[in-house]
Amino acid sequence: MRRFATLLLLAAVSLSNAQPQPKARIQTLIITGQNGHDWRRVTPLLRQSLEATGLFEVRVTEDFRGAGPETLAPYDLVVVHYYDSRKPELRWGEKSEKALLDFVESGKGLVIYHFSLAAFDGWKAWEEMSGGNWRPNNGHHSAQHDFQVTLRMPDHPIVRGIRPKFRQNFDELYANLKWQPDRSRYQVIATAYDDHKLYLGKARQPIPGEGLDHPMLWVSERGKGRIFVTALGHDMGAVQTPAFVTTFNRGSEWAATGNVTIPLPPEMRAVTTRVVTEGRVVTPATGPGAPPSDAVVLFGGKDLSAWRTSKGDGPAAWKVENGELLTVTRSGSIYTEQKFGSGHFHLEYNIPNMPDQQGQRRGNSGVYLPSRTEIQILDGYKNPTYAAGLPGAVYGEHAPLVNASRKPGEWQSYDIIYNSPVCSERGQIIQEGSVTIFLNGLLVQNHSRIRPQKAGCEKGPLLLQDHSGFKDAPETPLRFRNIWYRPLEP
Repeated sequence: MRRFATLLLLAAVSLSNAQPQPKARIQTLIITGQNGHDWRRVTPLLRQSLEATGLFEVRVTEDFRGAGPETLAPYDLVVVHYYDSRKPELRWGEKSEKALLDFVESGKGLVIYHFSLAAFDGWKAWEEMSGGNWRPNNGHHSAQHDFQVTLRMPDHPIVRGIRPKFRQNFDELYANLKWQPDRSRYQVIATAYDDHKLYLGKARQPIPGEGLDHPMLWVSERGKGRIFVTALGHDMGAVQTPAFVTTFNRGSEWAATGNVTIPLPPEMRAVTTRVVTEGRVVTPATGPGAPPSDAVVLFGGKDLSAWRTSKGDGPAAWKVENGELLTVTRSGSIYTEQKFGSGHFHLEYNIPNMPDQQGQRRGNSGVYLPSRTEIQILDGYKNPTYAAGLPGAVYGEHAPLVNASRKPGEWQSYDIIYNSPVCSERGQIIQEGSVTIFLNGLLVQNHSRIRPQKAGCEKGPLLLQDHSGFKDAPETPLRFRNIWYRPLEP
């Protein structure tokens, strides 16, 4: 019996040895705790980015001061997200700095992230590992903006297979760093063009000419170790772009192992073959004004179940007659229950003949976009008024390019392409919204910027105005039909 049990045990051990063993993860330490940037919110995103690949096991320390070689012994990779603010008391100390240097020289990996390039002024080894540093009178950037990154070493494992030029969205473009005299110590993988017009005459250092290319990604070696440096990734938004995530993850793997196995996302791949596709198929409208197959119908001639009133937030008090939506003056504006972001809005309207009125009292209404911006509806046929109140105007902001009004009593159409504002992770508007508008098939607004409203970047309803909020407002029985919306894919 004992012999049989021994055989079973040996068989079990043999079977266990035959099973594929899980690949050991890259043990990674992120060193942070001080930075001129928002390290508390960005650090978790860096950790999440690495761990999402399945290749890294990441820990974070917020106080590396006093650490020694025993602290770094369990790790394969260190990511530095730290800035000492040029304060001696925030330096790690000779013991800890030597521990990091020995760690790299022994063959381990180091990633230097963004504003860490400003750290440790005067620590020669750090500056040599960094290659370029933010130092007094060296290092500045224009306001955050979208820019294009260009590969300079497309065959390097970190960027191999990435498209030659790719966009980094709303980030700081570091320029005029202080570079080490011996440029053979590092290799620039990618650069970006610093457009000097963006400084608006307020650059901190001289900027000769119209612009210059500056390194964004580079690598170097120290002893047996590998170092990857990225100048990208200013804030929470910038570290979540495909460009940053892809290069940061792959650069980290390369620094730790000398190899890159992390696959490229489709949006970052260089296009080497033409893909045969039908694209996203949308069936066009069956007739003028009818909705295409992917439209959300807001009023199709039957009822007002999709609408509410601005007076008391009850059911919409306008009328439906003969498949048309009829305004009821002084009943309140109406708005959709559904809320929208960027999209294509279509509606048709018919203004009554009101010869006894003039200017803004004649056939006045408006369509309010999700941003609370009003696009003017008015009888514009032989009816002079102020420019930003004409039909096709972004009311109070932009006059229309042309007055494309038809006579009252004739059906007219709006096609409004609305791009909603873009906000930062803190809810601040970083890019204003815009509209492109066709009135009766003619372009009347061409990518016109719209002022930020209280709604910020929140989605909102479409609203049709009851223009009766003033004394002796005339009865204005406008009619609407064929109201629909198509979302714009980001």
